[in-house]
Amino acid sequence: MPYDHQLPESFWQIPARVYAPEAAAPRESPEVLAAVVAEEAGRHTIQVYTDHASLRLLGIFPDEGADAFFGLWETLPDAALNQQAFAQLAAEAKRRGYRRLVGPLCFTTFHRYRLRLGAAPSWGQFDAEPVNPAYYAELLTDLGFTPTLTFESRLLQPAVVPTVYDNKAALLAQLQQVPFEFLPLTPDVWQEHEAAIFELVQAIYGANPAYRPVSAAQFKLLYNRTYAEKLCPHTSVLLRERSTGKLVAQSFCNPNYAPLNLPATEPATFQRHYPLLPHRTLLAKTVGVHPDYRQQGLMSYLGAYGMVSFREYYDDIIFCLMRTDNFSRHFTDGFPYETAHYALYAREL
Repeated sequence: MPYDHQLPESFWQIPARVYAPEAAAPRESPEVLAAVVAEEAGRHTIQVYTDHASLRLLGIFPDEGADAFFGLWETLPDAALNQQAFAQLAAEAKRRGYRRLVGPLCFTTFHRYRLRLGAAPSWGQFDAEPVNPAYYAELLTDLGFTPTLTFESRLLQPAVVPTVYDNKAALLAQLQQVPFEFLPLTPDVWQEHEAAIFELVQAIYGANPAYRPVSAAQFKLLYNRTYAEKLCPHTSVLLRERSTGKLVAQSFCNPNYAPLNLPATEPATFQRHYPLLPHRTLLAKTVGVHPDYRQQGLMSYLGAYGMVSFREYYDDIIFCLMRTDNFSRHFTDGFPYETAHYALYAREL
């Protein structure tokens, strides 16, 4: 059915059937997602594919570009039903002139995308990690999809972290001498620099594959003071050039709140929920440097800054969702770690 400013009520009920009883469904806010879909309908044609019981799927056809997308895909292990839905989606994409079908990706990389591959890692899942039943990858493979981008997360064990810290000791001593100012990322600092953070994020990630920009209004819907309140104020930081006052790098880190099983209606906050954690895992998630300031060692400075307070507040750390061809992966090379793998899939039309 064509999207007509409303998603069917069954759309929000299917995930609970897919994930029960083994695991909790990914947290999603119907209100926020409905608002995102409504705004994105201004620059995409959207089709809804569902049997209202076992499968939901969005077909996403951008006004510009050669790729069509599928997103918000949740399904029980019914190969025939998925064959039927994806055949309709692929036929529609081909009819509209698209060359590839890519997903799962909900409009842009600001929203849910990718699959997690293989068995669940020791941590179960971390906050905002792509999680899905293991059979999802097999379903896509049988439907003719292959990985087009791959990613990984690395968990460093507690015994290893002091070694990492010691190796960065020289950097820590230099932090006060570099021509950049470190701004601890508190909710007040976020609010003060909100517009500049939006511009910095667009600059850092704009060239990434599968990236699609979002409007300032949509960014503010997703990343705002409420978002900043869940960040760890001891390890999250903005880097500002002293001579120009320009923001040049960022590191957004937060504790893994997933073990608390908070409802989607209760946003996590560092002040309230960090003390409740039985095990304290730091998630190094959104870390990047402005393209004009790369090759100056700023990623190492960001990593060193995070290590200053790490041992006081956390038991271990996950470097989250790094592209496998990203140089930043080398920060943890040489140390034992546990890895989880992810992929974004594509199918030629």
